[in-house]
Amino acid sequence: MNPLIIDIETGPLSRPELADFVPTFEAPANWKDPAKIAAYRAEKEADWFQSAALSAVTGRVLAIGYLDTRTDEIGFFATGDERDDLTAFWQHVAPGGLLATALVGFCSNRFDLPFLIRRSWRLSAPVPRAFTSGRFLPSECIDILDTWRCGVRDDSISLDTLSRFLGVGRKTGSGADFAVLWSTDRDAALEYLANDLRLTRECAETLGLISAPTSNLSL
Repeated sequence: MNPLIIDIETGPLSRPELADFVPTFEAPANWKDPAKIAAYRAEKEADWFQSAALSAVTGRVLAIGYLDTRTDEIGFFATGDERDDLTAFWQHVAPGGLLATALVGFCSNRFDLPFLIRRSWRLSAPVPRAFTSGRFLPSECIDILDTWRCGVRDDSISLDTLSRFLGVGRKTGSGADFAVLWSTDRDAALEYLANDLRLTRECAETLGLISAPTSNLSL
């Protein structure tokens, strides 16, 4: 199997599911105005719920996308049943528990794959041995962001900025809005994810991490 470009989109758990995890927000101790204190707490709580999708403890996987670098096929595990989608994804990339191909993503070793593994643990979806048998992710897991950093650990860049810098395109929206888009227009949500997959492939090719497809036509 040829290298797969992967990307996931997440959303927050429901309010009832999050109830046990919501922290208590306190205004500065010297504040006295009840209205200002209430507004402060409400703002902090709203910010917390907004970021809930970024943690496997408070978020869930809405869609997993992949792009086959040989065929240009784009596919999704996005049935609405998180456990089924996780199980199908793992079976696709690591049949029998062994990784069958390189997995290439943007910030994928720090976000996508850890998120998928942790949600799988939560939902008792079998995680392939390849991802749990050592201290680090398998070497076949290639993160474009690691390459961009050139060894500078705290250096960072967004996929949109990198894509525009390399001249390969730009994002069509923000991942922060995906959960809302998913609930209102799933076709548009999946097209947004598909565009991210295409951008990730173009960045990986430009940085020399994967080879561009070659034509089989003879002169």
